[in-house]
Amino acid sequence: MQFFNLCIFIIVGILLAFIYDLFRITRKAFNTKDFITYLEDILFWIIARSNINF
Repeated sequence: MQFFNLCIFIIVGILLAFIYDLFRITRKAFNTKDFITYLEDILFWIIARSNINF
């Protein structure tokens, strides 16, 4: 059971890092305004929280 949880948390961490990198790429590519950057950050934390709280 503990090994299974460890594997799940590793996979979730990899997915969250991938999603965060996507947000960074879009931020650099489209040169978004500060307000949009704040919304993206909030959206990332909502996604991160929902993935951890499964």
